[in-house]
Amino acid sequence: MEIIKDGKTLATAIKRAVKAIMTMQDRVHELAVSSMYHYWLHGDSTYLTNLGSGITKCNGVNKQKFIGYVSETCGLNWDVKNNRFKKAKNSTFTKDSGQDEFPIDQLQAQRWYEFELDSEMPSWMLKKALRQLNTQIASHSDEAKSQIEDAYDEFVALESTMKEVGLGVSQESFSDDTPEWLHKAA
Repeated sequence: MEIIKDGKTLATAIKRAVKAIMTMQDRVHELAVSSMYHYWLHGDSTYLTNLGSGITKCNGVNKQKFIGYVSETCGLNWDVKNNRFKKAKNSTFTKDSGQDEFPIDQLQAQRWYEFELDSEMPSWMLKKALRQLNTQIASHSDEAKSQIEDAYDEFVALESTMKEVGLGVSQESFSDDTPEWLHKAA
């Protein structure tokens, strides 16, 4: 590695590096739109997967913005385990699903790197997360029992939040079906 000691040379090198990065993210966007076109035309997400899995290998790139952009735009799901996009059952992006025209103007205007990530978890993801948590607790009940004291306050906070948003209101308690060992000992 070469250390640039001259200030003017360093400033020029920084400007060039930033310009190159900006150009590269625009090039990735062009490739994404081209891959989306292929998916729209053929229903084949291979090129989107190739681009997505390649980007997930790049340190310093906000991978979630790219994955979120493609997922939301094309109705695809990112399979973290297999590092690929999978077609959602209700995707309406492809030509075969009724999208007669490829939305080139929209895709050119909305860049993947400008995609806003939600800080809130979508409702479908909440259901999936709770289902996975329930399965994990059931599968590892001995370990879960040893962690109950530390996790109980978070459990009560979740129960309270769910009541506040209208879930569990009709029940005496959200935790009525919770195993007895999960309730905090008096």
